[in-house]
Amino acid sequence: MSQKNSKSSKPKAKAEAKGEAQLKAKSEPKSKGNSKGRPQSKRAGKVKGPSKMEQERPQNREGIQQWLAKYAGLKLVGQAVCPGHNAPLDYLEQSFLERGSDIIVWAPRGGGKTTLGAAATLLDLVFKRECQVRILGGSLDQSLRMWESLWPWWSKIHQQVAQKRTKDKIVTMKNGARVGVLTQSERSVRGIRVQKLRCDEVELFNPDVWEAAQLVTRSISSDGRPVRGVVEAFSTMHRPHGLMRKIIDKAHDAGKPVIHWCILEVLEKCPTERVCEECALLPDCGRVAKERCDGHLSIDDAIAMKQRVSRETWEAEMLCKRPSTRNCVFANFSEEVHVREAVQQASASARLWLGIDFGFQNPFVCLWIRVGENGLVHVIDEYVQEHKQIQEHIDAINARRYGAVFRVACDPAGKSRNDQTSKSNVQRLREAGFVVRTRGSAILDGVEEIRAALAPAAGEPTLFVHPRCRRLIEALA
Repeated sequence: MSQKNSKSSKPKAKAEAKGEAQLKAKSEPKSKGNSKGRPQSKRAGKVKGPSKMEQERPQNREGIQQWLAKYAGLKLVGQAVCPGHNAPLDYLEQSFLERGSDIIVWAPRGGGKTTLGAAATLLDLVFKRECQVRILGGSLDQSLRMWESLWPWWSKIHQQVAQKRTKDKIVTMKNGARVGVLTQSERSVRGIRVQKLRCDEVELFNPDVWEAAQLVTRSISSDGRPVRGVVEAFSTMHRPHGLMRKIIDKAHDAGKPVIHWCILEVLEKCPTERVCEECALLPDCGRVAKERCDGHLSIDDAIAMKQRVSRETWEAEMLCKRPSTRNCVFANFSEEVHVREAVQQASASARLWLGIDFGFQNPFVCLWIRVGENGLVHVIDEYVQEHKQIQEHIDAINARRYGAVFRVACDPAGKSRNDQTSKSNVQRLREAGFVVRTRGSAILDGVEEIRAALAPAAGEPTLFVHPRCRRLIEALA
């Protein structure tokens, strides 16, 4: 063949190859789903009947325990150790058996949160046809930890139930179920439609991403069974004013349960040869590890971790007692000590003060404070609102009946005149009958006075807060 003919034949060959590729693409069935989890109108290929594994669908918590032990090699704790706590198996029961709505898991570091989220994902993929699951971590690394926990199990059973791995970090099953990993961004979250959104380590979430995530779930029916649209949150709670604290407080206010366990629920059974009196865990364990513990975490590892950290970190992140007070302004504030419904004041003539901090975009805050002749101060109520005019605040204050107000103490900024009414907030309060006192003071001076009242160098605390003052308690904690 001549060089000229060879050159002229190349475009023709390319055109033929392109045509064959287009014909092949048209002849193959196409999936209507996408990597962000929008429901599929038609699945790729014909869905075959259930495998033997899929026929062993768990019907109760014992069934979940047995199935995961058989196919994932997981040993799951089914009994709580501490009063008021849950067992890790409680989470899988609520998640897989579709009991309730959104799920909040508050558990320690190394307490199996990520592994359990991966186990719930495995169950959803195998048994819930068309179920769309997405993993969203506090960072991409955190998302990948749950994915990496899932991957060995998927690799082990993929010949029985999995169809293919599409793109990066996306798996689609023969039954149309799909799991994928999302990055910690609003763009990643917005626009997806899934049945299960598993949020790992939400304490590290951007609040805007968490807010956007609340609108992505949709319920479906799978083989005649409901699959609820659910957001699941897993985390420790180590920041006093962190996102996890707000999520848990909101759940408590709404009467929703929080699944909660600590290191003792996942600690191994203590061997009889260990001497309790010589063990660093004795103050936390109280000898229950010899009788009730049966988890995955070794006692030696637990002791090593405890010896590396401060007591407050251990209590916050491993015993899950309270958020860490590291870097707090009022580190000596304790709910056990300073939160009381009643305080013994010197006489019935204790005076009632109002402490007011003005705000419109920022919240307007009013505290009702009883000051006794013996120097004891008790904050008995709070009012926190934003985006309201001063008269609305005055009406709300007058609606609370705690007796005559002796004085109102407020920020000198309240003397500034309103551009529309030409009256200041202080003037409006005085017109409403309040005796108002304003005095400038350095912030550090005020902080030091509160610290001294919470924990004086000599004597007992003199400042207490009523349990109903939730926002104040959060600010002090």
